[in-house]
Amino acid sequence: MEPIFIIIIYLLACILVGLVGSRRSMGFFAAFFFSLLFSPIVVILILQLTRPTERQRRSRQRPSSPAS
Repeated sequence: MEPIFIIIIYLLACILVGLVGSRRSMGFFAAFFFSLLFSPIVVILILQLTRPTERQRRSRQRPSSPAS
């Protein structure tokens, strides 16, 4: 495989990690930057340890029904 294809695949993987990071407290740019520096696989594991954004947490919570 030619080196340009490997670089393109690596950058696409970093962008995908950034998109996953946009829903976490780390954010898109931090996840993208760290995946460029280290590895997309390492950063995706780190993202699993971070918490979701405040908006994601609120959307997951169900409205509590009033006690009858």
